[in-house]
Amino acid sequence: MVYLKVAYNGRGFYGSQIQPNVRTVEGDIIQALNNDGIKITNYKFLSRTDRGVSALSNILKLGTEENLNIKKLTHSLKDIWIYGKTNNEMNLPLTKTYRYYLFDNDYDEDLIAKSLSLFDGHHDFFSFSKYDGAEETKRAIETNYRKKGSIYILEFKGKGFLWQMIRRIVGSIVDYANGNLTDEKILSALSGKSIISTTPFPSEYLLLYDIETKCNMEYDEYVIRILKKRFNDLFADFSARSLLENECFTYMDETEKLINRD
Repeated sequence: MVYLKVAYNGRGFYGSQIQPNVRTVEGDIIQALNNDGIKITNYKFLSRTDRGVSALSNILKLGTEENLNIKKLTHSLKDIWIYGKTNNEMNLPLTKTYRYYLFDNDYDEDLIAKSLSLFDGHHDFFSFSKYDGAEETKRAIETNYRKKGSIYILEFKGKGFLWQMIRRIVGSIVDYANGNLTDEKILSALSGKSIISTTPFPSEYLLLYDIETKCNMEYDEYVIRILKKRFNDLFADFSARSLLENECFTYMDETEKLINRD
């Protein structure tokens, strides 16, 4: 048995869990292992992520007796980086930390903070998830946030999350900030006394930030350097694109003022 520490850009995948006829993170990894003649008896990500969700630290459990070369494996993959491994058994469930990056659309920060705090603790998250037949919909989570520029970084920590749970919580937080949802309705739903309709926010801005393994992990420095370079390239591209679009907006704004002047 081996545990792999995996990062991936979720935008090109239909989720982490293998599915027929679509690209998934598990599917790409298992195919790469098969191509290399490595026999796998079973496999499972310790945290399942939806289509479009990225991960900086997910853990893939593989049933194999072979010594995997994670540098070689990473070279055969696209948008997936395997940078750590261990054969040490892990005590499940592990604590997971997710972060959602929410653009500030002129929200009242006090309302964002207040509504986020309502979800802190042990609650029934049935209304804040997409029901998939799970018998138990109660979970215990810790919430926090910080603001960096025009982005709210909403953090959720817990040992288990329901399908679309975080994205629906974020949608509810925005509804609350916009005056479309009250404390009473949220608290009533969280106590299981009522059911409300919630809308999931886009998956592209959700990141599985960390999983606390609490065991010794063997890291590959080369893969980490590749991953850092990838993030640096993405940041440079984003910065240039952001400036380009901002100047386009400014130009059209000035043009609009000329039209109004006439």
